[in-house]
Amino acid sequence: MVEDKKVSMPLFSVVKRDNLPRLKAIIIRIATFILTFFLAMLICFFVIKENYFEIIGTLFKGATVVSKGKILPWRLFMDTALLLAFAIAIVAPFKMKYWNMGANGQVLVGALAAIVVMFYMEDFAVKSSFNNVLVILLMLAVSIIASVIWAVIPALFKVFFNTNETLFTLMMNYVASALVGYVNYQLAQGKKESPGIINSDSEAGWLPVVLDKYFLPILIIIIITVIIYFYIKKTKQGYEVAVVGDSINTAKYVGMNTKKIIIRTLVVSGIICGIIGFIYSSAINHSIDPNTCGSLGFTAVLVAWLSNFSPIIIAGISFVLSFLTLGTSKVSSTYRLGNNDLSNVIIGLIFFAILVCEFFIRFKLKFNEENNIYKAIKKIFKKNRKDGVEEC
Repeated sequence: MVEDKKVSMPLFSVVKRDNLPRLKAIIIRIATFILTFFLAMLICFFVIKENYFEIIGTLFKGATVVSKGKILPWRLFMDTALLLAFAIAIVAPFKMKYWNMGANGQVLVGALAAIVVMFYMEDFAVKSSFNNVLVILLMLAVSIIASVIWAVIPALFKVFFNTNETLFTLMMNYVASALVGYVNYQLAQGKKESPGIINSDSEAGWLPVVLDKYFLPILIIIIITVIIYFYIKKTKQGYEVAVVGDSINTAKYVGMNTKKIIIRTLVVSGIICGIIGFIYSSAINHSIDPNTCGSLGFTAVLVAWLSNFSPIIIAGISFVLSFLTLGTSKVSSTYRLGNNDLSNVIIGLIFFAILVCEFFIRFKLKFNEENNIYKAIKKIFKKNRKDGVEEC
């Protein structure tokens, strides 16, 4: 006879929590952030050994610094808008459970295409303001086309050959970086690694400055965010994305063309990345290198997850993260720490606290009464309580 094996029960299980009231969840998030922020500043205090409140003041000054003649912290707004744009670009694919990790590469190839047009069409653009407008529109078009192609290639392999989109899109980032390096070398005619600022004298292909050079890019990104919000929440295509994300088999069962939906969604994502690339080329850097995007594409993944794919919450988290990044960088430079390691520690600590907060908002731990450890602990508590009653 085969003896019955005892099944070992885990001490606790993770169970999806019933939806908390929205106001309560918001209060928990805000309280978590505030407490973690002051804890992070306490760490700064012990490391820097300066006045605690002066450190906080330096952080706020660094995040909200303005230049002469400016009354608004445009740099803070621009950093927030860029992170928001990257997160918005991956929201629809992620909501569909298509893990697009290639936003950096898609933006890079779009920016590269725009830079090439700007470089070779300078003579045409300087002839008249109308020609310059045509060059800017052409830059936008080629940037979007390049980014869409870069986004759709992994999607085609996913729907027809069931490849792993996470690895595929990650590899496309490296290819894009190498392509940027090669084209830069060609534009510089082998004399240096990069041609530098493109059309710095003529400013051909540059977006016009309204209020500030960052104003138009920020306005464009705000418009994109509003459009994507309505696309996800109010349109049939947004509903199809949600259905595919919940269950691709259910989507197939009700007659949805899942292959078409996946490709179409990645086209939308590519369009957004193309616009971001255009903004980098025509309004922000006017140049391109493999590190143009930094790690925004990967940071955006965390931002999108924390926001539960809500464009409005993404905007708030992007602002907080940009504020902390600029502020902690100022703290590092002011107190001569030599690098941004402390800044990264602070931001990482705050993000970790927010992640833990989000986990317990969405899930709860349920202890299993059949577990031996749970039984032993319960027995000890019962014994202590009984002894306490007898002593009384």
